[in-house]
Amino acid sequence: MAEQKKKPTPVKPKKTSAVSESGERRVVLSAKPAPLGLPAEETSLDDFTTIATSRKEASLEAERAWEAAKKQMAQRSQDASFDWMRDDPIDEPDEEEEGIPISKAKRQAQSPAQRRMRGYDRGKRILAVCLIFVAMFISVGGFVFDKLDLIQFDDGVKKSQQQEDVSMLQEAQAIIADDLKGLEFRSDYPGLPQGEVYQDPNVINVLLLGTDERTTRFNTNARSDSMILVSLDTKNHTVKLGSFERGTGVPILEGEYRGQWDWLTHCFRYGGSDLVMEEIQACYLLDCSHYIRTNIRAFMALIDVVGGVDIYLSEAEADYINHWYKYKYATNHVKEMSIKNELHTVRVGQNHLDGPTAMLYARCRAVDNDFGRMKRQRIVMQAIFNQVKDLSIPELNNMLNTVLPLIQTNFTRGELATLVLEVPNIISGDFETMQLPQTGTYGQMRGMEGRSLFAVDFQRNADDLRNFLYGDTTGTSPAQ
Repeated sequence: MAEQKKKPTPVKPKKTSAVSESGERRVVLSAKPAPLGLPAEETSLDDFTTIATSRKEASLEAERAWEAAKKQMAQRSQDASFDWMRDDPIDEPDEEEEGIPISKAKRQAQSPAQRRMRGYDRGKRILAVCLIFVAMFISVGGFVFDKLDLIQFDDGVKKSQQQEDVSMLQEAQAIIADDLKGLEFRSDYPGLPQGEVYQDPNVINVLLLGTDERTTRFNTNARSDSMILVSLDTKNHTVKLGSFERGTGVPILEGEYRGQWDWLTHCFRYGGSDLVMEEIQACYLLDCSHYIRTNIRAFMALIDVVGGVDIYLSEAEADYINHWYKYKYATNHVKEMSIKNELHTVRVGQNHLDGPTAMLYARCRAVDNDFGRMKRQRIVMQAIFNQVKDLSIPELNNMLNTVLPLIQTNFTRGELATLVLEVPNIISGDFETMQLPQTGTYGQMRGMEGRSLFAVDFQRNADDLRNFLYGDTTGTSPAQ
């Protein structure tokens, strides 16, 4: 980060030390002595000697008084009859009665036992308040951990692999091939970026994975159809989103196909969430070791349970939703999800969309390309957060009960409980966003089984991502 200009350091008085008769060393600040003014009448040397002696005696007397006061305080702290509560802020105003403040007179009239009981009563009040706060903390903590038990915890490592769904594979190939038309063809594979992974202890990076199951149940045959980085700056309380193109060509780092090149989205099939995070770290030098996984059904359920989302639709987007049956991929989505009767008619401009209609919007790429689809997904995420911050406690509880069972993550319960503290900051403002690869930093190439891949300049994109997440880090070294 850019080095801040140092403020001029104010000149401080010099520190000197003095030793009291008790042997205690004290640090004192020496100020510039004021000029000594001579009295109007003549003063002899003996007079100055007397003045100096008097000052020395006064200083020694102050030292002795301080030592005596410390001994007296130590004695009182050990004395059971000492009323440590006697400076009660709720005492009556100090009106005088025979020259003695009333509150002081009352204390003097009380016996040691009464004073102890008075302190005991006040102590009980303080303890009661503390217990109330502890009870509230336990209740909130119990609520949070009770909800966390609904989540599916998984380390993200692939345990088994099923056969590829041929129809879905063909659909994905056609989509990516469309987006690569007209791009420069590369015969060689791009190199991975040089450098180390940059880390900031104040920044938490979480990879949101949207897998393409058509049911609420997760399976090992899925692909990570949507990959969005959520970067939380816990110091500045900001949120940044970054989308990764699913057709990005990456080298498979682990498993059966190690060493070959394929789509980033396929890495989920080859090695689960863990491999996807490993690929992104290697290709973009991104510090990311946590993921949250959901799928299309959970996405729709979340939107419905928060009451729908407000989305502005262009003319092309509105036409796509209203006439979905004219578009091949929209027709496939509607049939696969059995949502034909749940779709609503929309108009150009601001619309309030339910889950199925918002899903059709978020998966739309026919009106532009896959980068447009990625942008729409980020818009829907922002709209969901806008809805969440207006929910009542019962509505929030209902949302958690509905959505959390449809989430999978490798966060621990303790880490998630800590992350909950950042939720108000996540939903309080707009997000900064970017998509990877950046425009003008990629071409096309062929990967395993002849698939068309985005040939990405990883070095440029890794630098762009680092600047986006952390700002100017020139002159700083990555954390080890």
